[in-house]
Amino acid sequence: MKKQFAVLGLGSFGEAVALELMRLGHQVLGVDNREGQANRLVDKLTQTVIADATDEDALRELDLASFDAVLVAIGEHIEASILCTMAVKSLEAKEVWVKAISPVHHRIVEKLGADRILHPEYEMGLRAAQTMAHPNMLDYISLGDNYFVIEIRPGEVLEDRPLSDLKIEEIGVRLLAIKHGQNVDLQPSPHQRLKRNDHLVLLGEEPALRRFSESL
Repeated sequence: MKKQFAVLGLGSFGEAVALELMRLGHQVLGVDNREGQANRLVDKLTQTVIADATDEDALRELDLASFDAVLVAIGEHIEASILCTMAVKSLEAKEVWVKAISPVHHRIVEKLGADRILHPEYEMGLRAAQTMAHPNMLDYISLGDNYFVIEIRPGEVLEDRPLSDLKIEEIGVRLLAIKHGQNVDLQPSPHQRLKRNDHLVLLGEEPALRRFSESL
């Protein structure tokens, strides 16, 4: 179902979110106080507006309460982000997401009623560290309680070997799917032979996943 989103602040993070939402088929309003930045995206978003996102009167004209969610993506200026969050909440937006850049920033916007708080630089740092430590790992999602879903490439070690050779269940890891390019196989046969460019999607606790990764 097509949704409507507003992204307030079109820096690198806000722009990336806005463009991806467009790619996914949704409608996106982009707001920035920099004319050049807003104009640069005028043909890529549903609508762009040049406005001060900390000005409640300016935001009121955008009818933010009609959007499915509003993202406050103002970057380095904590004060501006806080003022924007206050304005968006006072305008009764259905769901407010906020990019935070520090623990203090997080606590303040949390008190203001932000529904979701994002830490893109911190989260990207964790992903970079995980990938550096485990080069075969392409992506991961933390489920809490030390459980993760990871995407890993088998590489040359497992090339042309059947899935049954992995014996992953013996070490407490569960195979969720195999990705072949853009195709996803959710019920692979144990006799299926792996290709070098296949990606395995695995579920398990961090120590078990680490042992499996290090065995490749």
